[in-house]
Amino acid sequence: MPVQLPPIHLPNIPLPPQPADPPNLQDVHQARLFCERVENRVRFRATDVLAQQAATNDDAANAHLYFHRVVAAANQGQAGPADPQHFLQQVIQQLNNINQQFDAIDQRFNAIDQRFNAMDQQFNNVNDHLGRVDDRLNRMEVRQIDMTETLYKTYNQGCTDGTECQYKVIPFRLPDGGTELPQTVGLPALRDAQSIVNLTDAELNLYLNRYDIPRVGNLRRETKLRRLTVFLGIPWPLP
Repeated sequence: MPVQLPPIHLPNIPLPPQPADPPNLQDVHQARLFCERVENRVRFRATDVLAQQAATNDDAANAHLYFHRVVAAANQGQAGPADPQHFLQQVIQQLNNINQQFDAIDQRFNAIDQRFNAMDQQFNNVNDHLGRVDDRLNRMEVRQIDMTETLYKTYNQGCTDGTECQYKVIPFRLPDGGTELPQTVGLPALRDAQSIVNLTDAELNLYLNRYDIPRVGNLRRETKLRRLTVFLGIPWPLP
């Protein structure tokens, strides 16, 4: 039931707006202001200041009564009816609100997970692309080694015994795709026919192994020299 306005009629003091049912905080604030204004008019009568506009003690009592009624009605409205079913409904509603908040948090975390998954996929794509680039570079490096080896062999064919035009030294191939010169492992550089003839048996076998030239243990030295020489692009027999 709504709170009735007080039976007070004073000049220059309008009644507060009709409070809601139940009253809200704004209604309580308006009732308090109205009560203070009436009390101020009571002071006018006590000091004979503007006595014709002063309020009586009854007006002050009615204003206070009205203010307390608004406060009481507002408190009752906030407390709600003492109904267990209604209380359970409120608890269930609060739990539902909490669940909805947790659902919203879960959705945010799911969105974050999806973003991280998308970033992981992008990184995987980048890694795949870099892997393909590495493969291409490796193939290009192998081709370059193949081309260099072919050019050196072709060049060596025209050098006869290598005295006037020295042979090109063909590097050894490494398992990782790189190369190294025979000199770096302590072998003599084969720049002419005489350097090939002067190879010791151990040096000759090591050259065959590093160039991956097929051989067996019982091959004659001459056969080994011929296979090495042909691999280097040098005509056999040696001049």
